[in-house]
Amino acid sequence: MRSVLLFVCAALCLTGAIACRDRSAAIAETKITAALQSDSIQTGNVVRYLLDIPGSFVNWKGMNVMGGNGHQGYIKPLMGNLAIDANGRIAGGFFELDMNTITTTDKKDTSSNNGLVSHLKDPDFFDVSKYPRGIFRLTKAIKISGDSSYSITGELTLRAITQEIQFPATLIWNGEDIVATASLSIDRTKWGITYKSGSVLSLMKDELLEDLVQVSLDLRFRQKRGC
Repeated sequence: MRSVLLFVCAALCLTGAIACRDRSAAIAETKITAALQSDSIQTGNVVRYLLDIPGSFVNWKGMNVMGGNGHQGYIKPLMGNLAIDANGRIAGGFFELDMNTITTTDKKDTSSNNGLVSHLKDPDFFDVSKYPRGIFRLTKAIKISGDSSYSITGELTLRAITQEIQFPATLIWNGEDIVATASLSIDRTKWGITYKSGSVLSLMKDELLEDLVQVSLDLRFRQKRGC
């Protein structure tokens, strides 16, 4: 009888150990899955650099068809990251824009009560109350020459419209930080922004706004530490 009891106890202990191991494996798998979906931690051989919000800007400049100074300003990013693989290649990345932060830098009044800022937020332009976020997702990064020049391809979503864009960029490693800069032009009409566009409306030239908007990126990423 004692032998039987010992056998039963051993079997129960073994079953419990296997169950614990399976639960541990399931928990580990869940953690790994969560890590792969996270935008803020290191995963496997990919290191993620988090966007430094205070130090990052997306600058814009719009012009009249007939010239003049036009207007310029910036939009602040809300979040973002850049993924670098074990070979130092760019594996992916994104940044999200808070469209409510759009402002001008060529006017003394840069508050949300500024007439131009209010107009940029209304349906003629970005319709911010309906589309408060914009997002850029990097799909391809090809090194052009040296250590810092890249050809970037990605998808820009504004007003719930997604278009592919491509532009040259410079990425400079500074210790555990990466500074990414770029200058490009986007055709606003591709995102449904047709206010005073000569390609859509028949207006006098002095009433038209350029379809191409000049954009410059000044983005700073910082390596995320910790498990």
